[in-house]
Amino acid sequence: MTLLFALPAAAGDFMDVWVTSAFEESNVLAGPDATSPAPNFVERGNATFFENYESRYTDDISQSHLVLYRADEGFVPNWFTEAAFVLRFAPYLDPDQTDPGVDISDDGSYVRIGRHLGGEDTSLSFTGYAVDANRFRLGYSYDLTWGGRDIYSFDPSAAPGVRLQLDVRTFYAFVGMKTAVGDYADPDTGVVRNQAYYGGLAGLGGQVGDHLRLEGGAGNFQQGQLTNVADVTSAIYNAPIFAAGACAQVAVRTTSDLAFIASNELKLYRNAPDFLSDTYLVHRHLDGTGLLVSAEANLLSHNLIDPANVDSTVVEKAWAGDVQALLVHGSSELAVDGVYKDLPYILFNVPGITSGYAVSENMVTSPQLYVRGRAAHHFEGPRLTPSAGVGWMRPATYSTEGTAYVQYTATDKGHVPAGQQPTAILSAVAGLQWDVSKSVVAVGEVLYTLDNNRSDFVAEDEDAGAYVLAAAEERNELGFNLMVRARF
Repeated sequence: MTLLFALPAAAGDFMDVWVTSAFEESNVLAGPDATSPAPNFVERGNATFFENYESRYTDDISQSHLVLYRADEGFVPNWFTEAAFVLRFAPYLDPDQTDPGVDISDDGSYVRIGRHLGGEDTSLSFTGYAVDANRFRLGYSYDLTWGGRDIYSFDPSAAPGVRLQLDVRTFYAFVGMKTAVGDYADPDTGVVRNQAYYGGLAGLGGQVGDHLRLEGGAGNFQQGQLTNVADVTSAIYNAPIFAAGACAQVAVRTTSDLAFIASNELKLYRNAPDFLSDTYLVHRHLDGTGLLVSAEANLLSHNLIDPANVDSTVVEKAWAGDVQALLVHGSSELAVDGVYKDLPYILFNVPGITSGYAVSENMVTSPQLYVRGRAAHHFEGPRLTPSAGVGWMRPATYSTEGTAYVQYTATDKGHVPAGQQPTAILSAVAGLQWDVSKSVVAVGEVLYTLDNNRSDFVAEDEDAGAYVLAAAEERNELGFNLMVRARF
Protein backbone atom coordinates (compact mmCIF):
# COMPACT_ATOMS: atom_id res chain seq x y z
CA MET A 1 0.00 0.00 0.00
CA THR A 2 1.35 3.40 -0.90
CA LEU A 3 1.55 5.88 1.96
CA LEU A 4 1.58 9.67 2.02
CA PHE A 5 4.98 11.35 1.98
CA ALA A 6 4.55 13.16 5.27
CA LEU A 7 6.22 16.37 6.36
CA PRO A 8 7.72 17.08 9.77
CA ALA A 9 5.76 19.18 12.24
CA ALA A 10 7.29 21.80 14.48
CA ALA A 11 4.89 21.15 17.33
CA GLY A 12 3.08 18.10 18.64
CA ASP A 13 1.68 15.72 16.08
CA PHE A 14 0.31 18.28 13.67
CA MET A 15 1.79 17.68 10.23
CA ASP A 16 1.43 18.85 6.65
CA VAL A 17 0.61 22.33 7.94
CA TRP A 18 -0.26 25.06 5.42
CA VAL A 19 -0.43 28.67 6.58
CA THR A 20 -1.10 31.12 3.77
CA SER A 21 -1.43 34.88 3.83
CA ALA A 22 -2.89 35.88 0.48
CA PHE A 23 -3.98 39.11 -1.18
CA GLU A 24 -6.17 38.10 -4.10
CA GLU A 25 -8.54 39.42 -6.72
CA SER A 26 -10.55 37.13 -9.00
CA ASN A 27 -11.25 39.86 -11.59
CA VAL A 28 -9.81 43.36 -11.46
CA LEU A 29 -11.98 44.35 -14.44
CA ALA A 30 -15.30 43.71 -12.65
CA GLY A 31 -16.88 44.84 -9.41
CA PRO A 32 -19.23 43.45 -6.76
CA ASP A 33 -22.19 43.48 -9.18
CA ALA A 34 -20.33 40.71 -11.04
CA THR A 35 -19.58 38.88 -7.76
CA SER A 36 -16.01 40.20 -7.80
CA PRO A 37 -15.18 42.25 -4.71
CA ALA A 38 -12.13 44.46 -4.54
CA PRO A 39 -8.74 42.84 -3.80
CA ASN A 40 -8.78 41.38 -0.31
CA PHE A 41 -7.16 38.99 2.16
CA VAL A 42 -10.38 37.01 2.71
CA GLU A 43 -11.32 35.08 -0.41
CA ARG A 44 -9.47 31.91 -1.41
CA GLY A 45 -9.57 29.51 -4.35
CA ASN A 46 -8.53 31.83 -7.17
CA ALA A 47 -7.24 29.43 -9.87
CA THR A 48 -7.68 28.52 -13.52
CA PHE A 49 -9.77 25.49 -14.47
CA PHE A 50 -6.73 23.34 -15.25
CA GLU A 51 -4.76 23.82 -12.02
CA ASN A 52 -4.78 21.47 -9.02
CA TYR A 53 -5.59 18.47 -11.20
CA GLU A 54 -4.18 16.03 -8.64
CA SER A 55 -5.49 17.73 -5.50
CA ARG A 56 -8.72 18.54 -3.70
CA TYR A 57 -7.40 21.95 -2.68
CA THR A 58 -5.97 25.11 -4.20
CA ASP A 59 -2.51 26.35 -3.18
CA ASP A 60 -3.82 29.34 -1.23
CA ILE A 61 -5.39 27.40 1.63
CA SER A 62 -4.57 27.34 5.33
CA GLN A 63 -5.01 23.92 6.88
CA SER A 64 -3.35 21.29 9.02
CA HIS A 65 -3.64 17.62 9.85
CA LEU A 66 -3.44 16.23 13.36
CA VAL A 67 -1.91 12.79 12.89
CA LEU A 68 -1.48 10.61 15.96
CA TYR A 69 0.46 7.63 14.66
CA ARG A 70 1.67 4.32 16.09
CA ALA A 71 3.55 1.45 14.43
CA ASP A 72 4.61 -1.77 16.17
CA GLU A 73 6.00 -5.21 15.45
CA GLY A 74 3.50 -7.94 16.25
CA PHE A 75 3.88 -10.42 19.10
CA VAL A 76 4.05 -13.13 16.43
CA PRO A 77 7.13 -12.95 14.15
CA ASN A 78 6.63 -11.26 10.75
CA TRP A 79 3.42 -9.56 11.83
CA PHE A 80 3.17 -5.76 12.13
CA THR A 81 0.58 -3.10 12.94
CA GLU A 82 0.12 0.59 12.41
CA ALA A 83 -2.66 3.07 13.03
CA ALA A 84 -3.26 6.77 12.60
CA PHE A 85 -5.87 9.17 13.93
CA VAL A 86 -6.14 11.83 11.20
CA LEU A 87 -8.09 15.06 11.60
CA ARG A 88 -8.09 17.93 9.12
CA PHE A 89 -8.30 21.45 10.53
CA ALA A 90 -9.19 24.25 8.10
CA PRO A 91 -9.95 27.81 9.29
CA TYR A 92 -12.64 29.28 7.07
CA LEU A 93 -12.63 32.79 5.70
CA ASP A 94 -16.28 33.24 4.81
CA PRO A 95 -17.35 36.86 4.33
CA ASP A 96 -20.92 35.82 5.11
CA GLN A 97 -19.85 34.27 8.44
CA THR A 98 -20.01 36.72 11.33
CA ASP A 99 -17.59 34.79 13.53
CA PRO A 100 -14.32 33.07 12.63
CA GLY A 101 -14.23 29.31 12.93
CA VAL A 102 -12.51 26.09 11.99
CA ASP A 103 -13.87 23.14 10.02
CA ILE A 104 -12.73 19.88 11.60
CA SER A 105 -13.19 16.57 9.82
CA ASP A 106 -11.74 13.10 9.64
CA ASP A 107 -9.37 12.65 6.71
CA GLY A 108 -8.66 8.96 6.66
CA SER A 109 -8.07 7.61 10.17
CA TYR A 110 -7.08 3.97 9.85
CA VAL A 111 -5.79 0.83 11.56
CA ARG A 112 -3.64 -1.63 9.62
CA ILE A 113 -2.56 -5.20 10.38
CA GLY A 114 -0.08 -6.94 8.12
CA ARG A 115 2.23 -9.90 7.72
CA HIS A 116 5.53 -10.03 5.87
CA LEU A 117 5.67 -12.88 3.39
CA GLY A 118 9.29 -13.78 2.85
CA GLY A 119 10.72 -10.27 2.91
CA GLU A 120 10.14 -6.61 3.80
CA ASP A 121 8.87 -5.83 0.30
CA THR A 122 6.29 -8.64 0.26
CA SER A 123 3.30 -8.46 2.58
CA LEU A 124 -0.41 -9.04 3.03
CA SER A 125 -2.23 -6.32 4.96
CA PHE A 126 -5.71 -5.43 6.16
CA THR A 127 -6.59 -1.74 6.53
CA GLY A 128 -9.73 -0.50 8.25
CA TYR A 129 -10.75 3.11 7.57
CA ALA A 130 -12.41 4.01 10.84
CA VAL A 131 -14.61 6.96 9.82
CA ASP A 132 -14.02 8.06 6.24
CA ALA A 133 -12.64 5.93 3.39
CA ASN A 134 -12.70 8.80 0.88
CA ARG A 135 -8.99 8.28 0.20
CA PHE A 136 -9.84 4.75 -0.92
CA ARG A 137 -11.07 5.45 -4.44
CA LEU A 138 -10.77 4.08 -7.96
CA GLY A 139 -9.12 5.88 -10.83
CA TYR A 140 -5.70 7.53 -10.84
CA SER A 141 -5.67 11.25 -11.69
CA TYR A 142 -7.55 12.70 -8.71
CA ASP A 143 -9.86 14.83 -10.83
CA LEU A 144 -11.14 11.66 -12.55
CA THR A 145 -11.32 9.39 -9.49
CA TRP A 146 -14.63 7.92 -8.33
CA GLY A 147 -16.07 5.73 -5.59
CA GLY A 148 -15.47 8.17 -2.72
CA ARG A 149 -18.09 9.35 -0.25
CA ASP A 150 -19.57 11.65 -2.91
CA ILE A 151 -20.75 8.73 -5.03
CA TYR A 152 -23.80 8.30 -2.77
CA SER A 153 -26.86 10.25 -3.88
CA PHE A 154 -27.38 11.27 -0.24
CA ASP A 155 -24.88 12.97 2.06
CA PRO A 156 -23.54 10.29 4.41
CA SER A 157 -22.43 11.30 7.88
CA ALA A 158 -19.65 8.73 7.62
CA ALA A 159 -18.41 6.33 4.95
CA PRO A 160 -15.86 3.91 6.46
CA GLY A 161 -14.42 0.87 4.73
CA VAL A 162 -11.83 -1.89 4.67
CA ARG A 163 -9.08 -2.91 2.26
CA LEU A 164 -7.16 -6.16 1.91
CA GLN A 165 -3.95 -5.73 -0.09
CA LEU A 166 -1.13 -7.95 -1.31
CA ASP A 167 2.21 -6.27 -2.08
CA VAL A 168 4.92 -8.22 -3.88
CA ARG A 169 7.87 -5.92 -4.53
CA THR A 170 6.55 -3.55 -7.24
CA PHE A 171 3.22 -5.39 -7.71
CA TYR A 172 0.00 -4.90 -5.73
CA ALA A 173 -3.54 -6.30 -5.71
CA PHE A 174 -6.43 -5.32 -3.45
CA VAL A 175 -10.08 -5.93 -2.68
CA GLY A 176 -12.19 -3.84 -0.36
CA MET A 177 -15.59 -2.56 0.58
CA LYS A 178 -17.16 0.48 2.15
CA THR A 179 -20.54 1.32 3.61
CA ALA A 180 -22.66 4.38 4.32
CA VAL A 181 -25.95 4.68 6.18
CA GLY A 182 -28.70 6.81 4.68
CA ASP A 183 -32.45 7.13 4.34
CA TYR A 184 -34.19 4.18 2.73
CA ALA A 185 -37.84 4.47 1.72
CA ASP A 186 -39.66 1.14 1.58
CA PRO A 187 -41.01 0.73 -2.00
CA ASP A 188 -44.27 -0.77 -0.71
CA THR A 189 -45.10 1.30 2.36
CA GLY A 190 -43.07 4.46 1.75
CA VAL A 191 -41.87 4.34 5.36
CA VAL A 192 -38.40 5.86 5.67
CA ARG A 193 -35.78 4.08 7.76
CA ASN A 194 -32.01 4.06 7.98
CA GLN A 195 -30.38 1.53 5.68
CA ALA A 196 -26.82 0.48 4.92
CA TYR A 197 -25.55 1.05 1.38
CA TYR A 198 -22.58 -1.03 0.19
CA GLY A 199 -19.71 -0.57 -2.22
CA GLY A 200 -17.08 -3.00 -3.43
CA LEU A 201 -13.70 -2.10 -4.94
CA ALA A 202 -10.87 -4.17 -6.44
CA GLY A 203 -7.70 -3.44 -8.34
CA LEU A 204 -4.20 -4.50 -9.22
CA GLY A 205 -1.11 -3.11 -10.84
CA GLY A 206 2.63 -2.86 -10.81
CA GLN A 207 5.80 -2.14 -12.68
CA VAL A 208 7.17 -4.17 -15.54
CA GLY A 209 10.88 -3.47 -15.38
CA ASP A 210 11.94 0.09 -14.59
CA HIS A 211 10.02 1.87 -17.31
CA LEU A 212 6.45 0.51 -17.58
CA ARG A 213 3.58 0.61 -15.07
CA LEU A 214 0.16 -1.01 -15.61
CA GLU A 215 -2.89 -0.66 -13.34
CA GLY A 216 -6.57 -1.53 -13.42
CA GLY A 217 -9.58 -1.60 -11.12
CA ALA A 218 -13.34 -2.11 -10.87
CA GLY A 219 -16.10 -1.25 -8.43
CA ASN A 220 -19.80 -1.65 -7.70
CA PHE A 221 -21.89 0.60 -5.46
CA GLN A 222 -25.42 0.91 -4.12
CA GLN A 223 -25.70 4.59 -5.00
CA GLY A 224 -29.13 5.41 -3.59
CA GLN A 225 -32.81 5.33 -4.59
CA LEU A 226 -34.90 6.78 -7.39
CA THR A 227 -37.22 9.21 -5.61
CA ASN A 228 -37.70 11.97 -8.20
CA VAL A 229 -40.36 10.13 -10.22
CA ALA A 230 -43.38 11.67 -11.92
CA ASP A 231 -45.87 9.69 -9.81
CA VAL A 232 -45.39 7.99 -6.43
CA THR A 233 -47.47 5.09 -7.74
CA SER A 234 -44.81 4.37 -10.36
CA ALA A 235 -43.29 0.91 -10.29
CA ILE A 236 -39.80 2.42 -10.07
CA TYR A 237 -40.54 4.75 -7.15
CA ASN A 238 -37.79 4.15 -4.54
CA ALA A 239 -36.10 1.63 -6.81
CA PRO A 240 -32.38 1.21 -5.99
CA ILE A 241 -29.64 2.85 -8.06
CA PHE A 242 -26.76 0.48 -8.78
CA ALA A 243 -23.49 2.00 -9.99
CA ALA A 244 -20.57 0.10 -11.48
CA GLY A 245 -17.35 1.01 -13.18
CA ALA A 246 -13.88 0.07 -14.32
CA CYS A 247 -10.62 1.95 -14.76
CA ALA A 248 -7.18 1.36 -16.23
CA GLN A 249 -3.92 3.24 -16.59
CA VAL A 250 -0.66 2.69 -18.41
CA ALA A 251 2.46 4.78 -17.79
CA VAL A 252 5.84 4.72 -19.53
CA ARG A 253 9.01 6.57 -18.56
CA THR A 254 12.45 6.78 -20.09
CA THR A 255 14.33 6.83 -16.78
CA SER A 256 13.67 5.48 -13.31
CA ASP A 257 14.87 8.81 -11.88
CA LEU A 258 11.54 10.30 -13.00
CA ALA A 259 8.83 9.22 -10.53
CA PHE A 260 5.44 8.02 -11.74
CA ILE A 261 2.68 10.54 -11.03
CA ALA A 262 0.47 9.66 -8.04
CA SER A 263 -1.94 11.93 -6.17
CA ASN A 264 -1.30 12.34 -2.44
CA GLU A 265 -5.07 12.52 -1.97
CA LEU A 266 -5.22 8.74 -2.52
CA LYS A 267 -2.61 7.81 0.11
CA LEU A 268 -2.65 7.18 3.82
CA TYR A 269 -1.02 9.56 6.28
CA ARG A 270 2.02 8.06 7.97
CA ASN A 271 3.84 10.03 10.66
CA ALA A 272 7.06 8.03 10.98
CA PRO A 273 10.74 9.09 10.91
CA ASP A 274 11.53 7.07 7.77
CA PHE A 275 8.91 9.06 5.85
CA LEU A 276 9.76 12.55 7.08
CA SER A 277 11.62 15.27 5.22
CA ASP A 278 13.04 18.56 6.41
CA THR A 279 11.39 20.51 3.59
CA TYR A 280 8.27 20.37 1.43
CA LEU A 281 10.03 22.10 -1.49
CA VAL A 282 10.09 19.91 -4.59
CA HIS A 283 11.78 20.94 -7.82
CA ARG A 284 12.31 18.24 -10.41
CA HIS A 285 15.89 17.85 -11.62
CA LEU A 286 17.49 15.29 -13.89
CA ASP A 287 21.04 14.88 -15.10
CA GLY A 288 19.94 14.83 -18.69
CA THR A 289 16.45 14.42 -20.12
CA GLY A 290 13.51 12.25 -19.07
CA LEU A 291 10.03 11.72 -20.46
CA LEU A 292 6.97 10.29 -18.70
CA VAL A 293 3.72 9.52 -20.57
CA SER A 294 0.59 8.08 -18.96
CA ALA A 295 -2.93 7.38 -20.19
CA GLU A 296 -6.04 6.63 -18.13
CA ALA A 297 -9.57 5.50 -18.99
CA ASN A 298 -12.69 5.22 -16.81
CA LEU A 299 -16.06 3.72 -17.70
CA LEU A 300 -19.01 4.08 -15.30
CA SER A 301 -22.67 3.08 -15.50
CA HIS A 302 -25.83 3.25 -13.40
CA ASN A 303 -29.57 2.77 -13.82
CA LEU A 304 -31.55 6.01 -13.96
CA ILE A 305 -35.06 7.05 -14.95
CA ASP A 306 -35.61 6.85 -18.71
CA PRO A 307 -36.71 10.32 -19.95
CA ALA A 308 -38.58 8.66 -22.83
CA ASN A 309 -40.55 6.42 -20.45
CA VAL A 310 -40.59 7.75 -16.89
CA ASP A 311 -42.02 4.49 -15.53
CA SER A 312 -38.89 2.54 -16.46
CA THR A 313 -35.15 2.83 -16.11
CA VAL A 314 -32.23 2.84 -18.54
CA VAL A 315 -28.56 2.04 -18.00
CA GLU A 316 -26.56 5.21 -18.60
CA LYS A 317 -22.85 4.92 -19.39
CA ALA A 318 -20.26 7.56 -18.59
CA TRP A 319 -16.72 7.95 -19.94
CA ALA A 320 -13.62 9.90 -18.91
CA GLY A 321 -9.91 9.69 -19.53
CA ASP A 322 -6.70 11.60 -19.90
CA VAL A 323 -3.26 11.53 -21.48
CA GLN A 324 -0.42 13.19 -19.58
CA ALA A 325 3.12 13.87 -20.76
CA LEU A 326 5.94 15.27 -18.64
CA LEU A 327 9.31 16.22 -20.11
CA VAL A 328 12.14 17.12 -17.72
CA HIS A 329 15.52 18.44 -18.85
CA GLY A 330 17.87 19.48 -16.10
CA SER A 331 15.85 21.87 -13.93
CA SER A 332 13.29 22.64 -16.63
CA GLU A 333 10.00 20.85 -17.08
CA LEU A 334 7.21 20.89 -19.63
CA ALA A 335 3.86 19.18 -18.97
CA VAL A 336 1.11 18.71 -21.56
CA ASP A 337 -2.20 17.00 -20.77
CA GLY A 338 -5.43 16.19 -22.56
CA VAL A 339 -8.61 15.43 -20.59
CA TYR A 340 -11.99 14.05 -21.72
CA LYS A 341 -15.19 13.80 -19.66
CA ASP A 342 -18.61 13.25 -21.11
CA LEU A 343 -21.68 14.88 -19.58
CA PRO A 344 -22.92 11.76 -17.73
CA TYR A 345 -19.47 11.39 -16.10
CA ILE A 346 -19.50 14.96 -14.79
CA LEU A 347 -23.01 14.43 -13.40
CA PHE A 348 -22.49 10.86 -12.19
CA ASN A 349 -22.61 11.67 -8.46
CA VAL A 350 -25.69 13.94 -8.64
CA PRO A 351 -26.85 11.71 -10.42
CA GLY A 352 -28.12 13.13 -13.74
CA ILE A 353 -28.98 16.59 -15.07
CA THR A 354 -32.31 16.33 -13.30
CA SER A 355 -31.65 14.23 -10.22
CA GLY A 356 -32.33 10.57 -10.99
CA TYR A 357 -32.92 11.06 -14.73
CA ALA A 358 -30.64 9.87 -17.51
CA VAL A 359 -29.62 12.29 -20.25
CA SER A 360 -32.28 12.17 -22.96
CA GLU A 361 -31.26 10.84 -26.37
CA ASN A 362 -33.25 13.72 -27.87
CA MET A 363 -31.10 16.25 -26.05
CA VAL A 364 -28.17 17.82 -27.89
CA THR A 365 -25.07 17.36 -25.73
CA SER A 366 -21.31 17.64 -26.02
CA PRO A 367 -18.50 16.32 -23.77
CA GLN A 368 -15.91 18.32 -21.89
CA LEU A 369 -12.56 18.28 -23.67
CA TYR A 370 -9.53 20.27 -22.70
CA VAL A 371 -5.81 20.47 -23.19
CA ARG A 372 -3.40 22.21 -20.87
CA GLY A 373 0.29 22.92 -20.86
CA ARG A 374 2.71 24.16 -18.23
CA ALA A 375 6.38 25.10 -18.35
CA ALA A 376 8.66 25.90 -15.41
CA HIS A 377 12.34 26.31 -14.67
CA HIS A 378 14.06 26.39 -11.28
CA PHE A 379 17.04 28.71 -10.85
CA GLU A 380 19.07 27.18 -8.01
CA GLY A 381 21.19 30.28 -7.23
CA PRO A 382 18.46 32.86 -6.52
CA ARG A 383 15.97 30.04 -5.71
CA LEU A 384 13.43 31.43 -8.15
CA THR A 385 10.97 29.35 -10.20
CA PRO A 386 9.08 31.14 -12.96
CA SER A 387 6.24 29.21 -14.56
CA ALA A 388 3.53 29.66 -17.15
CA GLY A 389 0.49 27.60 -18.07
CA VAL A 390 -2.29 27.76 -20.63
CA GLY A 391 -5.47 25.74 -21.09
CA TRP A 392 -8.17 25.46 -23.74
CA MET A 393 -11.51 23.87 -22.90
CA ARG A 394 -14.53 22.92 -24.93
CA PRO A 395 -17.00 22.66 -22.03
CA ALA A 396 -19.65 20.00 -21.61
CA THR A 397 -22.99 21.33 -22.82
CA TYR A 398 -26.62 20.40 -23.30
CA SER A 399 -29.65 22.08 -24.82
CA THR A 400 -33.26 21.77 -23.75
CA GLU A 401 -36.37 23.70 -24.76
CA GLY A 402 -34.30 26.04 -26.91
CA THR A 403 -31.90 26.96 -24.12
CA ALA A 404 -28.24 25.90 -24.08
CA TYR A 405 -26.34 25.25 -20.86
CA VAL A 406 -22.66 24.88 -20.00
CA GLN A 407 -21.97 22.26 -17.30
CA TYR A 408 -18.69 23.31 -15.69
CA THR A 409 -18.78 20.83 -12.77
CA ALA A 410 -21.34 18.52 -11.19
CA THR A 411 -22.86 21.45 -9.25
CA ASP A 412 -21.92 24.46 -11.39
CA LYS A 413 -23.65 25.27 -14.66
CA GLY A 414 -24.55 28.40 -16.59
CA HIS A 415 -26.99 29.60 -19.25
CA VAL A 416 -25.44 30.27 -22.63
CA PRO A 417 -26.57 33.69 -23.94
CA ALA A 418 -29.78 33.48 -25.98
CA GLY A 419 -29.19 32.94 -29.68
CA GLN A 420 -25.56 31.91 -29.15
CA GLN A 421 -23.85 28.52 -29.37
CA PRO A 422 -21.50 27.40 -26.58
CA THR A 423 -17.91 28.51 -27.14
CA ALA A 424 -14.50 27.33 -25.97
CA ILE A 425 -12.88 28.70 -22.80
CA LEU A 426 -9.31 29.95 -22.70
CA SER A 427 -7.27 30.32 -19.49
CA ALA A 428 -3.69 31.23 -18.71
CA VAL A 429 -1.56 31.74 -15.62
CA ALA A 430 1.95 33.09 -15.12
CA GLY A 431 3.74 32.99 -11.80
CA LEU A 432 6.99 33.39 -9.93
CA GLN A 433 7.91 31.49 -6.75
CA TRP A 434 10.74 32.51 -4.44
CA ASP A 435 11.92 29.90 -1.96
CA VAL A 436 12.63 31.99 1.13
CA SER A 437 13.51 29.03 3.38
CA LYS A 438 12.86 25.32 3.68
CA SER A 439 9.35 26.05 4.92
CA VAL A 440 8.29 29.41 3.42
CA VAL A 441 7.77 30.59 -0.15
CA ALA A 442 6.49 33.81 -1.68
CA VAL A 443 4.35 33.50 -4.81
CA GLY A 444 3.00 36.00 -7.31
CA GLU A 445 0.54 34.99 -10.04
CA VAL A 446 -1.45 36.66 -12.79
CA LEU A 447 -4.48 34.73 -14.09
CA TYR A 448 -6.67 35.30 -17.14
CA THR A 449 -9.80 33.50 -18.36
CA LEU A 450 -11.94 34.24 -21.41
CA ASP A 451 -15.40 32.68 -21.16
CA ASN A 452 -17.93 33.94 -23.70
CA ASN A 453 -20.57 31.55 -22.34
CA ARG A 454 -21.22 33.84 -19.39
CA SER A 455 -24.60 35.53 -19.38
CA ASP A 456 -26.73 37.92 -17.33
CA PHE A 457 -30.48 37.62 -16.85
CA VAL A 458 -32.43 40.65 -18.03
CA ALA A 459 -36.12 40.85 -17.08
CA GLU A 460 -38.37 41.89 -19.96
CA ASP A 461 -41.50 42.14 -17.80
CA GLU A 462 -42.86 40.60 -14.60
CA ASP A 463 -43.25 37.18 -16.21
CA ALA A 464 -40.45 36.90 -18.72
CA GLY A 465 -36.81 37.64 -19.37
CA ALA A 466 -33.77 36.47 -21.29
CA TYR A 467 -30.15 35.57 -20.70
CA VAL A 468 -27.98 38.01 -22.62
CA LEU A 469 -24.25 38.08 -23.23
CA ALA A 470 -22.49 39.30 -20.10
CA ALA A 471 -20.46 42.48 -20.20
CA ALA A 472 -16.91 42.22 -21.55
CA GLU A 473 -15.40 42.83 -18.11
CA GLU A 474 -17.26 39.77 -16.78
CA ARG A 475 -16.31 37.46 -19.67
CA ASN A 476 -12.67 38.55 -19.48
CA GLU A 477 -11.47 37.67 -15.99
CA LEU A 478 -8.11 39.14 -15.05
CA GLY A 479 -6.99 38.26 -11.54
CA PHE A 480 -3.92 37.98 -9.39
CA ASN A 481 -2.62 36.17 -6.30
CA LEU A 482 0.06 37.47 -3.96
CA MET A 483 0.87 34.82 -1.38
CA VAL A 484 3.29 34.08 1.41
CA ARG A 485 2.90 30.42 2.24
CA ALA A 486 4.44 28.27 4.94
CA ARG A 487 4.33 24.49 4.84
CA PHE A 488 5.90 22.28 7.46
